Amino acid sequence: MSKIFQANRGFTLVELLVVIAIIGILVALLLPAVQSARESSRRTQCVNNLKQWGLGMHNHHDTRGELPVAAQNNPRRVWVVLVWPFVEQGNFSVQFNESTHFYLPPNTVTSTTTGIYAKPMPLYYCPSDRVNAIWKGDVYWRARGSYVINWGHMAVPYLSTDPAQSPNLGIAPFGYKDYVSASNPLKTRLADMTDGTSNTMLMSEIIMARGDADFDIRGDFLNDDRPCTQYMTINTPNSGTDVSPYCNSTTYPRNPRCTTTGSGNAHKTARSRHMNGVNVMLGDASVRFIPNNISLTTWRQLGTMNGGEAATLP
Repeated sequence: MSKIFQANRGFTLVELLVVIAIIGILVALLLPAVQSARESSRRTQCVNNLKQWGLGMHNHHDTRGELPVAAQNNPRRVWVVLVWPFVEQGNFSVQFNESTHFYLPPNTVTSTTTGIYAKPMPLYYCPSDRVNAIWKGDVYWRARGSYVINWGHMAVPYLSTDPAQSPNLGIAPFGYKDYVSASNPLKTRLADMTDGTSNTMLMSEIIMARGDADFDIRGDFLNDDRPCTQYMTINTPNSGTDVSPYCNSTTYPRNPRCTTTGSGNAHKTARSRHMNGVNVMLGDASVRFIPNNISLTTWRQLGTMNGGEAATLP
């Protein structure tokens, strides 16, 4: 009896191409949803970071009767070091020498990450931006960060010839008492926010420079120089051109728009890598998402603590 063999039938080339095409379409449909879910998670973590900074500032206020000063030059330091003990970073605080400038040992050890100022912590960074970014634009290496405090509608120092920067329109919770002297930082109590703590911004986000060695102040939030640790409401979120003596749009075109022209009165805008807006932390420590299309008038009203207006949050 003869045996009949039946050959096993495989996929034809056309069938394989069809299957591959279907898989490719499914991946293309799924990828945006995955990316959206990841960004949603990153944005949630960013909100949590801002919330922690807000609670830390309130704890500072409860302990010392005032919010931390934004920046000072006698000795040079910024608000971050004052809030360390209140965001469970007491180990950072005990290693920092408050009696000397931030750029001197033991706070900063030149061209190394040995000093406490060069130690990154998760609370510094919005996960949507460059986590663990460091400033290496000069020999005084220090951690960069995503979070900056509200300086209102004034440049650093403010331009007295610009009516839009007049302190008569109200002032921000952070700044200088005479609006120009870094040796005379403003000390603010929550009671000073007569517009209401829920209508006054304390903090927002900034997009960091894309390279550690970039001589660009975006993200240089541990530096008291202008306008490193601040954002201004001169322009609406993610708009406008930043003005600083420490930037170069020609050398670093991948960073936000920046010019050194007029940098004697420096300012920068709140920015984020979130879609269509920025997170802000208000005086009551709540966090809100502010869209890029907020009106400039409302944005500036949210930037003042005693302007006498009733800003409506979008």
